Amino acid sequence: MSSPGMPPGRSRTVRHGPDTEEVSAPADPGENRHAWLQKHPSPLTAGGEFHWYPERSPDRELRAGFVERVRGIEPPAVLWQIERGRVAWGQVFSATAPLDGRRYVGLVLSVVEDDRPVGDLLAALAPPPAAPWSDGLATESHGRELAVQELAAVRREAWGDVAGVVRALLSGGPARIDDPESPRLPAWIASIERTLPELGGKPRCGVLCTSGPAAASGARDRVAELAAAAWREPASRQAGAWTLLCELAAARGESLDQAGAALDAIDAGAVLTAEERTLVAGGGVVDVLHAWGRGRLDRSPDADTLVVRLADLVAARALAQLAAGEDAAGAIAEARWHALVPAARRAALLTAVAQRAATLRKIVEAHHG
Repeated sequence: MSSPGMPPGRSRTVRHGPDTEEVSAPADPGENRHAWLQKHPSPLTAGGEFHWYPERSPDRELRAGFVERVRGIEPPAVLWQIERGRVAWGQVFSATAPLDGRRYVGLVLSVVEDDRPVGDLLAALAPPPAAPWSDGLATESHGRELAVQELAAVRREAWGDVAGVVRALLSGGPARIDDPESPRLPAWIASIERTLPELGGKPRCGVLCTSGPAAASGARDRVAELAAAAWREPASRQAGAWTLLCELAAARGESLDQAGAALDAIDAGAVLTAEERTLVAGGGVVDVLHAWGRGRLDRSPDADTLVVRLADLVAARALAQLAAGEDAAGAIAEARWHALVPAARRAALLTAVAQRAATLRKIVEAHHG
């Protein structure tokens, strides 16, 4: 139990064992606590039964959840759970029980807690080998975040399906990894997590294994692909598109997948009401902007919201162009020149566009200040 007044996630168990009390003290932000689920003997038992070592832990519920999830998972694999203030990393291993000589699947669970971003907690993970506990293995250790040169080397290595890892981190689920047992894998996952928006309140869970999920026939995950491209080339236009996508999702109160629908196709008419669509000749972005600029949509009962809705349409065009590696100034040019919008309306529209996201404000100011 934690000392009175100690905030959650900032305590550590100092002593373990069947006949000792748990004693709490301030936790080191990089501290890892480890536990083994195994049939090999430990200081708790030599009877060959499945058991956790150490026995006493603040992670009882977490352990129970990992036990449920490990069923049906073939090693080598990693079960993970991330949430605000805590990262759990469970390495699934195979071993032969010394008493009955039977193969069994066990688990090494490593946990880091702190109020730092999840990417920092992942980077602080220092999991022990994926094997049963034995003499000399500590139940607590201090994580070491990789130096800049080491991290750069980790990022260059071939680890697996980056877009699949992005999707797993965003939504949960499986992802393909070449070497789930690598001690540097948490640092690599951390480098990807740091490109993603901060987590919400709900924990996310997944599994890293050597065989990832089969993709649906012909389906592409454009959001995950864009994030992967931004991770690979942080100075690219795709990275700018990823930043813009995150900004738009936050501004609209949407998920990344909702805001990212424009990456597949832009339906210019989707920003209009059914009545407004009957007043537009043609279905392209320029057609819609031109109809509004010439006053054809002024009779709409929702005309007072058109500037904001059309700003979202221009933002979608900018997002799609950046994601394609193009200059997003083309989307602003459509609104400024190609749609033949009168000056007053054009200024109102570009002001609304600039207010949607910091990235859009920079684009508007740089090209059409």
